[in-house]
Amino acid sequence: MPYAERNLPLSAALVACLGLFGLERPAYSEEILIPGVDTGSDILRALALAYDGRTRGELVLVPPPVGAGSAIADVIAGRAPFARIDRSLRLDEREAGLMARVVFSLPVLVLAHPDLGRKALSSAELDAIIAGQITNWASLGGPALPVRLVSRDGAPKDGPQRLWARAPRTADLVAILRRNPGTLALTTARLAAEDEALALAVDGFEPRDARYPRRINVGLAYRPERFSPAVESFLTFLTSARAAELVSAYGGSLSRP
Repeated sequence: MPYAERNLPLSAALVACLGLFGLERPAYSEEILIPGVDTGSDILRALALAYDGRTRGELVLVPPPVGAGSAIADVIAGRAPFARIDRSLRLDEREAGLMARVVFSLPVLVLAHPDLGRKALSSAELDAIIAGQITNWASLGGPALPVRLVSRDGAPKDGPQRLWARAPRTADLVAILRRNPGTLALTTARLAAEDEALALAVDGFEPRDARYPRRINVGLAYRPERFSPAVESFLTFLTSARAAELVSAYGGSLSRP
């Protein structure tokens, strides 16, 4: 993998800092801005860096997360061609002329404290834990420990908010999990190699298996009538073998239109 793709935070920071500090930056004929959610943003940055449009003066920018609603407002107002989203479009957004396309799916990793001795959960067990119906590991044949829940984004849509702790970064999430026996964590972020053993199988499928049942779709919302040739070119790149290779390297699966 090229150096720039292995050092995404550095690469993104360099692009931003050139403007912040008034340093000379190459002139681009078109900048393709993709604001939106945090989910999968590291993968989109890798795709932006791998896209060969820079040779034609095209630059794809994936800025820090602002949320789906704010990014969609930018697309509706014409301030950005795309919004990165991890949910379906609402009726009012579709009525405003927006369309959406799934670019890739990511496994939602289920991480457990090592002392629980669990290597897998069923979907039914996981759903009951998330919903707050199972609150002690003894109910699943484990130690008599209360179930503690943590994610980067707080409670998922199917979980009571009061039960979930929030971790601002993946490293924080893993640290919380390792410090607190009984903890279960959800994340879509890629783990450090030393933390991969914390991930559980679900319904007998490992996270990298295409049949792994708990996944989230990351897509782009857009108004197709506003596409420029550069935007069309980037969309075509998102269906390429190179894009599939990059997404797979991050543990995701590229979707085909």
